[in-house]
Amino acid sequence: MSNDPRIRLALDNWDAYVAQLATMPDKKLVEKLEVINMQAVIAQEKNITSSSALLEIWWRQVVEARTYKAENNIPDAPNEIELAIADIETYVAKSEERQELLNEFTQPVQQFRPKIQQQQGSDSQLSLF
Repeated sequence: MSNDPRIRLALDNWDAYVAQLATMPDKKLVEKLEVINMQAVIAQEKNITSSSALLEIWWRQVVEARTYKAENNIPDAPNEIELAIADIETYVAKSEERQELLNEFTQPVQQFRPKIQQQQGSDSQLSLF
């Protein structure tokens, strides 16, 4: 095992990293693999063994995450922008609903008063029955 703390950290947190990576869209995981491959080529050209070892670990984690995601049908986690937009839409909808309720209560209420017709000619109360 290497003394490089980055390698130890990557190995110690393997499962957590794979689980977090599995929530990313597959397209993003493919992009990560491409970047890791480019970095690995540069590390080999410059003979940087510690970086090569770390990049190999990262590559294996991304591959394992893609496999885990595919086998377990793990959905993509929404990104922060999508979550913020959903929160804003919810807030606006609730605000509009509250405004409608407020408008209903603030409008003047027209009271209905039935008109009483009086009979002309008889002042007796018995005529009402």
